[in-house]
Amino acid sequence: MKRRQVSTKSIALFLLGSWIAIAAPSLAQPAAENTGNADGIEVGDLKVEHLRAPILLDVSKPRFSWILRPVNGAAKNVRQQSYHVLVASDEATLAEDRGDLWDSGVVSSSQSVLVPYQGQDLVSRQQCFWKVRTTDNQGHTSDWSDTAKWEMGLLKADDWSGSQWIGFEDKKRDHPFAGNAHRNIKAELFPHPSPLLRKEIAITKPIANAKAFICGVGLFEFYLNGHKIGDHVLDPGQTNYDKHTLYVAHDVTEALQQGDNAVGIWLGNGFYGQNIAFGKRFGYGQPGVRMKLFIDYKDGTSDQFNTDTTWKATGSPIVFDNIYWGESYDARLEIPDWSQPGIDLSDWDNAVTVRSPCPDKNLRPQLLPPIKVMQQLRPVEIRKVAEETWQVDFGKNIAGWPSITVNQNAGDVLRITSSEVLDKKTGRTDNRTQGGSATGSNNENIYICKGGSSESWAPRFSYTGFQFIEISGLDQAPAFDDVSAMVVHSAVPKTGSFTCSNELLNQQFTTSLLTLEVNWHSFPEDCPHREKCGWLGDAHATADLSLYNYDISAFYKKFLYDIQDSLTSNGQTEKVLPPGAGIPTFVAPGKRAHRVATIDWAIAYLILPWRTYLHTGDADIFEPHFENLKNFITFYRTFKNDQGVIDNGLGDWCPPRWDRRAAPEFMECHPYVSGTAFYYQALTIVSKMAQILGEDDYSNQCLKEADEIKTAFAKTYLKPIQDTQLKHFGSQTATVMAIRSGMVDPEEIDDRVAALVYDIKQLHDGHHACGIHGLRHLYTVLADQGHDELAHQLLTDTTFPSPGYVLSCGLSTWPERRFEWKKKRYSNSLNHPMNAGFSAFAHESLAGIRPTTDAPGYQHFQLKPHLTKQLKWINAEILSPYGPIRSHWKNQDGTFNWEVEVPVNTTATIFIPNPNGRTLYESGKPYQGSTSSVTQSKQDWIKTETGSGLYRFSLK
Repeated sequence: MKRRQVSTKSIALFLLGSWIAIAAPSLAQPAAENTGNADGIEVGDLKVEHLRAPILLDVSKPRFSWILRPVNGAAKNVRQQSYHVLVASDEATLAEDRGDLWDSGVVSSSQSVLVPYQGQDLVSRQQCFWKVRTTDNQGHTSDWSDTAKWEMGLLKADDWSGSQWIGFEDKKRDHPFAGNAHRNIKAELFPHPSPLLRKEIAITKPIANAKAFICGVGLFEFYLNGHKIGDHVLDPGQTNYDKHTLYVAHDVTEALQQGDNAVGIWLGNGFYGQNIAFGKRFGYGQPGVRMKLFIDYKDGTSDQFNTDTTWKATGSPIVFDNIYWGESYDARLEIPDWSQPGIDLSDWDNAVTVRSPCPDKNLRPQLLPPIKVMQQLRPVEIRKVAEETWQVDFGKNIAGWPSITVNQNAGDVLRITSSEVLDKKTGRTDNRTQGGSATGSNNENIYICKGGSSESWAPRFSYTGFQFIEISGLDQAPAFDDVSAMVVHSAVPKTGSFTCSNELLNQQFTTSLLTLEVNWHSFPEDCPHREKCGWLGDAHATADLSLYNYDISAFYKKFLYDIQDSLTSNGQTEKVLPPGAGIPTFVAPGKRAHRVATIDWAIAYLILPWRTYLHTGDADIFEPHFENLKNFITFYRTFKNDQGVIDNGLGDWCPPRWDRRAAPEFMECHPYVSGTAFYYQALTIVSKMAQILGEDDYSNQCLKEADEIKTAFAKTYLKPIQDTQLKHFGSQTATVMAIRSGMVDPEEIDDRVAALVYDIKQLHDGHHACGIHGLRHLYTVLADQGHDELAHQLLTDTTFPSPGYVLSCGLSTWPERRFEWKKKRYSNSLNHPMNAGFSAFAHESLAGIRPTTDAPGYQHFQLKPHLTKQLKWINAEILSPYGPIRSHWKNQDGTFNWEVEVPVNTTATIFIPNPNGRTLYESGKPYQGSTSSVTQSKQDWIKTETGSGLYRFSLK
C-alpha cells in the first residue's frame, strides 16, 4: 500500500472543527534566525520502534528515532539538516565508526523520528548496536550519540523447535484442597493446580551471552539457582491465547554459573483459567510452559536447553489460584530451595506434555511494558473490628495485592478480604462494589501458616482493586511494618505532568491518572476487580489522556492486535462482509462479551490507532488493520434507516442518576443519536487513513457519505428547546459530540453552543448531564467556544454530579456510576477509568497543547491556552517524539507571562490570549517575530508561528 502525507487542503475539506484533530494551522516556516548557537546540538534518547534497547524485537526493518537538543539553551529555530546512522553487529566495530550491518551515509533529511533501517537482513537473536550524528540548519554537526542496542527475538516458528509445552498432571490430590476445604467450590469447577517445574543443567565453559525465551500460560515466574529472574509479575500479558500467545525474554548471562544450575518455573492459571469465575467455556486449559534457553560461550560454541518431559514437576504451596477469586497458599507445603541445584527429587514426577495454546508461528514477543510492583503502600490506619480480625486502611484505592508478615502457629488459617470502601452502617469492609455477583465470588486470599518463626507472604497470580483489607485469624494486631499493599500494573512510562493554582483541579487530574494506571494489566481494563475486561468504549474514552501523559504506543499496539484477534461475525455481518471478516467485540482480549459490538464501543478500533498516529506520527499503528476498518464502515452502514441516520449504539454510558436496568431510550442522549455521531467520526477517520495510504477514491467516498450523514443528523435530531428560540440535538452529549466532530457548520456553531450553555445552566441547574461520550469533550468544547468561565465553574463546583462532588465523597478513583453517594450506600465499581477521560482537558485546553493532522507526532503543533483569567497559573509538560513540549503560564501583577518550550526539529502555531490589546514581549524585549491579531470564539489572540526554542512571552 503506497503511503503518503495528507495535504493541508484535503484536511480542510473534511475536518473543520474536527473532534479527531484541531483545524490544521499553516506550516509556513518562520524566517531563520541567526542565534549564534556556537555550541551546536547533541543527540540522545535513541529508540528502536519506540522502545529503548529491546531484547526481543520482531520487526525485520526496524525504525530509529532520536531527540535533538541545543547545547546552548537559548538557541532558536534549530532544525536537523542531515543524519548519519551506523548499525554494527558488535560494539567494537561501532566504536571504530563502522557499520557492518548498515551505514546510511550522510542523508539530507530533517527526519529524526521513525527512520527506517535499510541494511542487511536481520536474523533471530541477532545483537545490533547503533549510533547517530546529525547536522543542523545552522551548520553544526553533533558528536556521535552514545551507543544504543537492540536484539532480535525469535523470528521464525522453527526457532521454537526442540522445545515442548509441558505441565504437571496432579495425581495426588483426591480433594481440590489437599485436605484443606476452606473454599466452598464444586470440584468440577476447581481450576488446574499451580505447579512447580524444574530442570538441572551443567555449564562447563565461560558464558558470553545467555537468553531465555519463555512462554507460560496462564502466568509464570522464572527462577535460576534459587532466585526469581527479573521484576516482572503476572507474566505474560493476556491475549486470545488460541490466536496469539506472548513470550518473554530474559538476559540470564549473569544468573548462570559454571557447574550445576537449576532452572525453575512456577505456573499459575491467570486469565488462561477464567472458567471458575465465568463458566467452563471461558477456560483454555491446563497451565503450561515452553522455554528455550540459548547459551553462547566465549569460545564461539553454543548450547540450547529446552522444556521437555525430562523436566520434573510437582504441586506448589498454592493450592488454589484464580485471577478473580484470589489465592490460597499452604505454607506447610513449601519445598525449601525448590529451584536450587542438588535437591531431593524423589517425590517429584516427570513433566507431561500439554496442549499448545496456539501454533508456533503465532507466538509473539511481549513488547509492551511488563506488569510490575510499582509502589508499596503502608497502612494509614489499623483497627480491630472483631475477634482475631483487624482492618487495614491503605489510604487510596489501588489495584494489586496485600503483603503480610506474621508469627503464628502451624496450621493457623488467615483470611484476607478486600474492599474499596467501608459499609456506612457497620464500618466493616463492603465488597459489594467489587462485583461478586458478576464473577460468582469476591476476591479472598487465604494463607495457612507453617509456624515456628516469622513468615511473609503475598499472592503471586491474582490481583484485585482495594483500599481496605480485613485479616482474620491473627493472634494479635499486625504492626504497621508487617502489612502493606503492593500497587501492581503495567509499567507504562509516565511522560506528562500537570499542576495548576487550583488544588481541586490538581486532585481531579491526580485521580484520573491513578484510575488509569491501576487499570493497566497488559490491556486497558474497565475495572481491576469485578470484570478485569478490556471494554472498548472505556478504552477510547481515555485515549488522549493516556497519550498526553504516558509513552503508551506499544501498549496500544498490543491492544489493537487483541481487538483484531477478537473480531467476530454473526448473521448480519456475513450478509455484507467477505468470508472470514469480522467486527470488533465489546471486550478484548478474552471470551467475555464476545459478540459483535455496537458502534460506540467498536469504534475504539479506529479512535485508538488514529489518536496514537496524531500523537506519535506512526501510521504503522493503523496500516495492518486498515482492511478491517473498511469492513467496519461497510457493516455499520447497514444500520442506516430511512432518515439516513444510524440505528445502532449502546449509549452514553452512566450519566448522572441513570438506572442501567432501564431501557436505553430512557437515556437523555438516545444511543442511536450518539451512534450516528460516532459513525460520522468513523467515516472521517477512515477517510484520512485512506488518503495517507494512497486510496483516494475510497477516501472521497467516505467524505461524501460523511456529508450525507451530517445533513441527515441535523434534519433528524436538531430540535428546538421548549419555550426558547434555541436548537440543539436533544442533549448535552449529542450537542457536544456534534460540535467537536465537525457536524455543525461554522455559521451555526454559535447557535448550537448557546443552546448547550442554556441546557447546562437552565435545564440542569448549572451541571453536566453527560455520560462517558459527552463528558470526555464537554469542557474542551466550552473552552474552545469562548466559555472558559462556565468550564471553570463546572470543574470547580462541588455539588452533585460534578467531579468535585465525587471527590468530596472521599473517593480516590473515579466510580463507574454517578449517584449522590452521601445519601446512599456505594454500589458498582468505584474504579472505572472511562470517567477519567475529561482530564485530557488539562493538556489540550489549560496548557493548550494539541497535535495537528498535517504534521502528526508534534512535528508541528498548536499552543493555545484557556482559562487564563480563571486560574493564576498552570505548569504542564508532555514528551513528544521530538522532545519535551512545555507550557507554563501565570498571571502576576497584571502581566500574563507564558514560558513555552518548542523542541528542536519542530514548529508551533502559538496563540497568546490578548483581551486588552497589550504589547507582546519575549525574554523582556518587544517580540520580533511575525504576529497577527485574530478573534476566535469571541476571544482575542496574538497569533505567531515559531521554530524551536524556549520562549518567555509576556503581555504588559
